[in-house]
Amino acid sequence: MKPGIHCVFAFVVFCHGLIYVGIGSLLPGPIPAWKGTSWLLGGALTGEPLRLLVVALHVTAGVAILAAAAAMMLGASLAGWWRPFAMGGALVGLAAFAVFWDGQVTLLIEEGAIGALVSLTVFAVAVVFPLT
Repeated sequence: MKPGIHCVFAFVVFCHGLIYVGIGSLLPGPIPAWKGTSWLLGGALTGEPLRLLVVALHVTAGVAILAAAAAMMLGASLAGWWRPFAMGGALVGLAAFAVFWDGQVTLLIEEGAIGALVSLTVFAVAVVFPLT
């Protein structure tokens, strides 16, 4: 990756991680229309246990993605670590969205579809680009 693009990407990854930790730890508070169920899990997990799982997945994804950004910015000594952190965090983030989404198409954006797309992009970049 070119140095300029490297810094911009590291900043975007850092912001994405902060959003996962910040918003994820508050869920479902910011989304009052959330049903308290998961489209993916059906009735297997609902209410407070589902909320705890959703928060844990979001915070875990955020911490891993923040670690990826830190590894990218710390340079050669940790450059090899950004890819596994980014890929792991992105996959956990995608799982968090899949578990949190309650099937309401009108709430796709509010329930994290944009974050899932960013995670998918982070994963793709981590797979395609060599170590920084």
